[in-house]
Amino acid sequence: MGLPPWETSDSQLFALITGANSGLGYAVASRMIDEFFTSPSTSPKKHLILILCTRSPLKTRFTISNLRAHLRKLVDYSAFATRQRQQAKAAGTEYRWEHMVQRVHFIGVEVDLCDLRSVYKLADRLVNGTVGSPDATTYDGTRLPHGSPGTGSYSKDIQQDRWALSTEIGTSGFSRSWGWGLSGIKIPRLDVVILSAGMGGWIGVNWIPAIWAVIVDTVEAVSRPKFKIPNTGALAKSQSSFQRYNSQDDEATQQLLSEQKKPDEPPLGEVFCSNVFGHYILTHELMPLLSHPSTPTSQVGGKIMWVSSLEAAADHLKLDDIQGLQSQTPYEDTKRLIEIMALTSELPSVKRVIEPYFDVENTTTWKSPSEEKVVRPRLYVTHPGIFASEIMPLNSFFVAVYKLVFLVARWLGSPYHPIQPYKAAVAPVWLSLLETEELEELEGHGSHKAKWGSATDVSGNEKVMKTEVAGWGWDGTVGEVKGEKKIGRARGAIDATKESIEDFEVTGAKAWKKLEDLREEWEGVLGMR
Repeated sequence: MGLPPWETSDSQLFALITGANSGLGYAVASRMIDEFFTSPSTSPKKHLILILCTRSPLKTRFTISNLRAHLRKLVDYSAFATRQRQQAKAAGTEYRWEHMVQRVHFIGVEVDLCDLRSVYKLADRLVNGTVGSPDATTYDGTRLPHGSPGTGSYSKDIQQDRWALSTEIGTSGFSRSWGWGLSGIKIPRLDVVILSAGMGGWIGVNWIPAIWAVIVDTVEAVSRPKFKIPNTGALAKSQSSFQRYNSQDDEATQQLLSEQKKPDEPPLGEVFCSNVFGHYILTHELMPLLSHPSTPTSQVGGKIMWVSSLEAAADHLKLDDIQGLQSQTPYEDTKRLIEIMALTSELPSVKRVIEPYFDVENTTTWKSPSEEKVVRPRLYVTHPGIFASEIMPLNSFFVAVYKLVFLVARWLGSPYHPIQPYKAAVAPVWLSLLETEELEELEGHGSHKAKWGSATDVSGNEKVMKTEVAGWGWDGTVGEVKGEKKIGRARGAIDATKESIEDFEVTGAKAWKKLEDLREEWEGVLGMR
């Protein structure tokens, strides 16, 4: 087992990010690195460990390669680095960017959220196994020549690549601190899990209604669009097909597997599984890492960060079709479900229903019985606002047009159009780095939970804003909507009432119960017990 390079630090932040190779996930990782260093509350000896979750080893290598370049730019030749050098010179010391990069560590893992066996496999590896980072690559993510530094085949006779930090052999020294060569690392806990992976499930745009809507009501049309064409009823591939594909058995064993009778599988919506259910199972199985020991000085667990959307509305999500298989808005339904789950997770009537989800001993990954008292994690919900994302099936020309329309919407007063993924990551990163105790104070220790959104002013300066949720309001309280709260509000939104908040809580309990029933059903189908 490898020796963790952060072992001598005074504190660490372990963060797992799904969908880390592109879009919001990559932006969250980039911004977390920046704010980790630039925040005045970060200890100079604290380490950041990013567990980057993608769908393939190639994407993992490419992601780490790009994040290394991002980190190098920040600590060596950015305005931040210039200030650090000036401060060090004034203090009579020397600033070394090499020392800074030693405080950030990249670990790569892979999972397909629609392949439930791979979800269980990843959770078990994180809880009970070891992880590491792949061999070093070039800047564009391709493999280095045989024998290059940062790879298992290292030879001192090979010319060092310009993006390799050190010629140290194996996993020692600068090389592994620079994000490569880590192996056999045991993860002790998870402080935050950011669930940014997902899919839209759209197959096109209904252009005539889209153009008309943008002309007559620009802000609303590009904030909560109703002209996307869904792939209604789309199902995830059967889990048995994943099993055959992933099997490493020989040909004879493969033949035996193919001849076995496959279990009857209940339908599993593709968008639902990618956006909600895969993450739901993953976080449940990670409870041994997300539940932290209760001590006299600490009564907090990890954070589970669900990513919703500005598009979720009251008419989205029917509990009798929780997977959205008959829905014309399957994506929006999943986002509505996410915010209902997170916002009701600390309410007394709901906590009784969801106890099995948080129960460490109810996971398949729990292997070490202990009498130690633990504090369960907390759920939070955020949204990135509206930004140019690969999730929409548009070519580069229409993406450019959309960005221009988004900019017009911002000029017209919309606070929820950050446009760039990096700006859209402001709320998830803020929630991740904020001390749990402070965040709990802001949310009334669970009784006034909020949906925290990424926003900007007219000039594009980022900020975090509470966002209204249909039936729940801004934080589960009744009050007249006025002043700044009216800015960016959905057209035709109705003020939350005592009755609507009570109904929201009841819906939350029912939704959680359905998800728990579905999780237990799939545990049986997959034979996980």
